Amino acid sequence: MGELDIHQNIKDKLNTFIVEKKIPHIIFYGPSGCGKRYIMRFFITNIYKTVDNIKRYVMYINCAHSKGIRFIRDELKFFAKTNIHLQHGNIFKSIVLFNADKLTTDAQSALRRCIEQFSHTTRFFIVIENQNKLLKPILSRFCNIFVRLPIIDGKETSLHLYKKKFTQAKYKKLNNKRNDWLINQIDKKSNYTTIEKCITFSTKLYEKAYSALDIIQIIYNSSKIENKRKFGILIYFDKVRKEFRNEILLISFVINVVFMRPELYLENIKEM
Repeated sequence: MGELDIHQNIKDKLNTFIVEKKIPHIIFYGPSGCGKRYIMRFFITNIYKTVDNIKRYVMYINCAHSKGIRFIRDELKFFAKTNIHLQHGNIFKSIVLFNADKLTTDAQSALRRCIEQFSHTTRFFIVIENQNKLLKPILSRFCNIFVRLPIIDGKETSLHLYKKKFTQAKYKKLNNKRNDWLINQIDKKSNYTTIEKCITFSTKLYEKAYSALDIIQIIYNSSKIENKRKFGILIYFDKVRKEFRNEILLISFVINVVFMRPELYLENIKEM
């Protein structure tokens, strides 16, 4: 999807925290698709610089996956208690909690106690849609940053929908390129002048992840084949494909029937 130029004001604020070495606990909240995780990744990357540091000093938790009080008391507290090699106060551990509103009241209370106990070596970051679902004692210990829907092409846009449209457009472009190559290969009659060449050609198509259905789709979309013959091919293919257990043989069969044999052959076998 590429790097989007969004939320620059929030990035500037976070960079100021890093430069001044005064990074507080932070809650990033906002509607779904606004870019909270994007901002979180940007922030963590700028703090720790390297993948190795992130693996060593950052713990990611999705609280939607049944994270109750036992997890907070055991695993989270264990991570917060581990020793780190301080570099003049520049390095601290970070615990990132997604969907913290899914935590039970008891788990949130345990989280508050962890925050109080380990604030000197650990920063807590919460990513959530509605911060009002958190206990007030937790909210009072955090810097709250609202992340609104980003402006893309002049309008507020959900990153989920933007990514979906981008992916669909990319897939369509790749699929068109893939189909163009297949059509070009099928148009070269020299690829299948004999049964042996047809098998070799079918194997080549199979190894490039093509199937008989791809060829049938090209036949269906073709304007060079009259409708009567086209639908005769489709009906016959639907009848016989269940008899094949080998995709290469099925590809060879389709090429043989449609492109190597005369139309009279198809007229005969349609009666089967």
